[in-house]
Amino acid sequence: MSFSFDAKFEVAKSSLPDKLCCAKAELSALFRTCGQLNLEKGSYSIELVTELPNLFPRINGLIKLIKPEFDELTLTKEERQNHSIRYHIGIPVSISKDLLLDCFVFRSFSEGEFEQIEGISRQLVENECCAKSYIKGAFLGCASANIVIKDINDLKKHTGGYHLEFVFNSQNLANDFIHLLSSQGIPAKIMQRKKLWVDYIKEAELVSDLLALVGANNAVLTLQNEFAVREVRNQLNRQLNCLNSNISKMVEASIKQIDAIEYISKTVGLETLSPTLYELCLLRLANPEETYENLAKLMTEPLTKSGVNHRLRKIVKIANDLKQNAEQDEKNDEQENQQTKEIKETEIKEEKTQEKREPEFPVMEDFGNWK
Repeated sequence: MSFSFDAKFEVAKSSLPDKLCCAKAELSALFRTCGQLNLEKGSYSIELVTELPNLFPRINGLIKLIKPEFDELTLTKEERQNHSIRYHIGIPVSISKDLLLDCFVFRSFSEGEFEQIEGISRQLVENECCAKSYIKGAFLGCASANIVIKDINDLKKHTGGYHLEFVFNSQNLANDFIHLLSSQGIPAKIMQRKKLWVDYIKEAELVSDLLALVGANNAVLTLQNEFAVREVRNQLNRQLNCLNSNISKMVEASIKQIDAIEYISKTVGLETLSPTLYELCLLRLANPEETYENLAKLMTEPLTKSGVNHRLRKIVKIANDLKQNAEQDEKNDEQENQQTKEIKETEIKEEKTQEKREPEFPVMEDFGNWK
């Protein structure tokens, strides 16, 4: 079962109120939230629809406090397509009208005539005990929560929040209920969802306070335990994420260092390095997964963790400098080859032009020498 169902089930089996006024307030809230009126031969009967199997004896007990002698209630069970069960609690016509008037759901304005009260009657909740009873009835009738209680061994981070809501079909009733919650130190917000009005609470502590107010003590303990579990779980996740991040950085640094060492070995040779760097290169190649601290312990001359880090960075810098010099030499060679190619192409063009040119005759400067 869900956390919401378990909390409502717990409240439904709690003891009935001692005072008549509190019984009327709780029953009124149930009428307004999960009740519906049926017209039978000119008279009204009340039917309450709920998913709670133990709400029937509670409603029966509440009505007996108001009407000690009344006909038996009816209970029918409905199995829905999604395999959920709904219980229909029927209140007979003989007492329905009187209950609606006694619980301030209807008011009489002339003999034989009555109308529905839009919001919550102040007379019904003027006492603090009655206000709490009304909230309890509304909780049983229309409250729901999306709070998921996960297994304590599940280390995955839970992204769900703490959301509890009351759904009403009247804006006036929703507004009055928000004021009622506020009077008990539980501020709530309101929103419209299609043709319905929803009063909701999203803060964990406020949800816990409301559960305590309606008497769901076990649900409060479960929720408080969930607070602690989520905090521990989130802290473990943060530590694991930090550890994984550090491991990833260490692996990336190790790969980068090994690539640098291998490049130096292939180009100028590791023997060209200083003895300390040469030894560190050999240790890193032999121990690619070791930490700086462990590498420092393996050195012939003792080094600190910072000293190992500094020297490995120096090795990477030497490799980078060698790569830059090699790239620059390659670029210079390309430019030189390009220039040589251009010179050869120019010479070939000039030779072809010379071959196509017509032969030139000598210029006679002195025509007088001709005989």
